[in-house]
Amino acid sequence: MKHLFILNAYAGKKSRVDELKQKIAALKLDGECIIEVTKCRGDARIIAKKYVSEADEFVRVYACGGDGTANEAMSGLVGLDNCALGVIPLGTGNDFVKSFDSSFDDFLDLSKMTQGKIVTIDLLECDGNYAMNSISVGYDCAVANQAQKIKRFPLMTGSAAYKVALVYCLFSKRRHKFRTYADEELINLPDGYKTQMMCIAGNGKFYGGGFKATPRADFQDGCIDFVSVPTVSLLKFAKLIGAFTRGEHIGHKKAPFIIHKKCKKLQFVHSENINIGLDGEIFSMKDPVISIIPMAMNIIVPEK
Repeated sequence: MKHLFILNAYAGKKSRVDELKQKIAALKLDGECIIEVTKCRGDARIIAKKYVSEADEFVRVYACGGDGTANEAMSGLVGLDNCALGVIPLGTGNDFVKSFDSSFDDFLDLSKMTQGKIVTIDLLECDGNYAMNSISVGYDCAVANQAQKIKRFPLMTGSAAYKVALVYCLFSKRRHKFRTYADEELINLPDGYKTQMMCIAGNGKFYGGGFKATPRADFQDGCIDFVSVPTVSLLKFAKLIGAFTRGEHIGHKKAPFIIHKKCKKLQFVHSENINIGLDGEIFSMKDPVISIIPMAMNIIVPEK
């Protein structure tokens, strides 16, 4: 068996590459241990695919970074069955690991991860791209795009840029006119609403840095957990945030306008390209279609 550690030097607030290398060296693992450090976007996918596709034995791959690093590594492993992916959550969001029974600290424990059990989960697919955790359109994608622009300003850090973008987009990017189809059926907006604020296709329960947006999602049920929020007033939005964070918004008496549905396929249709976020990575697509791929990826989960 091989152990491949893919380290993102830019995940989180500071580089932890040297610290991780020391911890990996102290593990004294059976089998070959390989450490690779990413240098730019896309490296994790290339590294994961190269080592696993060329291996003649089982490879346990550990993506050490944020959800973006995990998504890249996963994308390189799709279709390969001689591997399993472990996520070491060192980013700012780290939403993927929050849906499991194991604690956050367990996922950070390299000893527990290298000895962790292997489970198989579904994946979300959209136009040849994949997501382990969630795919979304609307307000949150607008925030991510705006944050990237604000980060270019002098003295503007990533977290500060995101907070500024959150507020800016509340006033300018809450109204989206795409149509939504679930299993070929048009999902009508609730009476009195003309635009959508955001839609989330969940495989895991959490997204956006800790919001339990799709609380009924299950990594192994073969279904997309779909939640849609129409464009509501700022006051309604403010009152909803607490319930949305805790996963109590579906069926909430003060939020009858929220739509929830289990489905196998989703499509968003608009006259123009739609910005869509796959595990937080933003793409621009024409009428994107999201499908569920049952039991498509082996994942390493630490014992509780």
